[in-house]
Amino acid sequence: MARPKEVIDAALAEKAESALKGLSDSKVCVRLKAIASSARYPIALVSAVFGTNRTTLWRWIKRFASTGLPGLIDESKGRKPRKLNEAQRQQVAGWLEESRNSQGEPIFWTVPKLVLAIEAEFSIVLGKTAAWELMRQLGFRQKVPRPQHAKADKQAQESFKKPMRK
Repeated sequence: MARPKEVIDAALAEKAESALKGLSDSKVCVRLKAIASSARYPIALVSAVFGTNRTTLWRWIKRFASTGLPGLIDESKGRKPRKLNEAQRQQVAGWLEESRNSQGEPIFWTVPKLVLAIEAEFSIVLGKTAAWELMRQLGFRQKVPRPQHAKADKQAQESFKKPMRK
C-alpha cells in the first residue's frame, strides 16, 4: 500500500505556525518550522534543508498531528534511580558524622565496612565505588595515613627533628 501523497494539509500547517509563535524551545521550533514547510514543499527537500532524514520528518508530522505540541518535545532519557532514598542517605550521613554504626556502637568507617552496613541495614547492595561516591556526596572523606617510605629509619628521623620549645 502506497503512502498518501498529501501528508499535511493547510489547517495542520497553520496550527504549527501558531504554536511556533509562543514557544521558546529551539528543537521544537525547528520541528514546527519543518512541519509547516512540508505543506508547501516536498518532504525530500524539507528534510534536506533541515538536515534530517525523511523518515524523521514523517515521524514529527504524525506525532504533531496526533498529540500536538507535546508530541514534538523530546522525552527525558532518564537516569537510574538512586538505590538509597533520601531518608536512608541521611541515616548513613548520621552514622558517618557520629562514627557509630546502626546499633550505636563506635566504629572506624572504611568503604568496605560502609558497604556491609548498608547491606545489613537496608538490604541494598552497593559496590565500593558507589559507596565511596555516596560518602563524597554526603560531604565526607576517607582518612588516609601519611605515606611512609618502606626503608625509612624511625630512629634517624626522630634524632633529626628539632627539639620542641616550651
